[in-house]
Amino acid sequence: MKLTILGSGVLIPFPGRGNSGYFLQSGEQNILIDGGSGTIRRVSDYGLDYRSIDTIFYTHMHPDHTFDLIPLLFAWKHDPLVEKPRTLKIVCPKGFTSYFNKLMDIYGEWVMDENVSIDLKEVERQEVILGNLIVTCGRTEHTDHSVTYLFTEERGSSLFYSGDTDVCDELIESGREAHTVLLECSFPDEMKREGHLTPSECGQIASDMGCNRLLLTHSYPEVLQTDILSIVKTKFEGEAILAVDGMKLEI
Repeated sequence: MKLTILGSGVLIPFPGRGNSGYFLQSGEQNILIDGGSGTIRRVSDYGLDYRSIDTIFYTHMHPDHTFDLIPLLFAWKHDPLVEKPRTLKIVCPKGFTSYFNKLMDIYGEWVMDENVSIDLKEVERQEVILGNLIVTCGRTEHTDHSVTYLFTEERGSSLFYSGDTDVCDELIESGREAHTVLLECSFPDEMKREGHLTPSECGQIASDMGCNRLLLTHSYPEVLQTDILSIVKTKFEGEAILAVDGMKLEI
C-alpha cells in the first residue's frame, strides 16, 4: 500500500496544511479517504491522477472531510480525458445517502454526467471487500454517524484511519495491531475538546493498539505550536510521525 497525505490540517486556514484528505493506492485500487475543500487540487499537486479515483471512503459528513465531492464530480463531467462510462463507489456512514441526495438537489444537473454512476454503500460495523483489500468498518465517538476504517491487504499490510474521534474502547479495538495508525491529533492537552484527541491521548491510544507506526494528522493551529512528538513519545515507544501535506509512505 502507498499512502499520500493530501491534507493534514483542518478548515481553519494554515500555511501548508489543507483539509483532511488521503490517497491510498493498493493493487489496482485508487482510493480517496475523506476530502475537504481543496483536496482534488492537491491530488494533482502531488503527482497523482484524480481521474484514477475509483472509490471514496468517508468517515463523517462534516465539510472539512467531504466538500470536494462536488468539485470532483464537476471536473469529471467536463474533463474529456476522464474515461466513461464509469462508476464511483462511495463507502460512507449511515445517513450519507440523504446528505448526497440533498447535494444533488442543489448541484445535480451541473455536476452529474449521464455516463457517471454513483454506487453508495452505507456502513456501520461490517467488512467490505474491495479488490485485494478487506476493509473493516467500526464506530467511533465524534458525531452520531462517525466510522473508522481498517484497510488490510491480502499479504497482511494494514492501515487504520480514525477520522475525527474522541477516546473510546471501540476505537482502540478497531485499530488493534494495525501496522500504521493514522490518528487525528487536534488540540494540545490543555485545550482538550470533546470529540477530538490530544497528543498524550494519541500516544496512549497507539500504545494500547500495539501498532508499529503512528501517523498524526488533522492538526489545529494551536497544537502545531507545541512539541507534539515529544509528548506522544512519553506514551508510545513505536515510530511516531507528524503528517505533512504531500508526505508519501509505504505501508
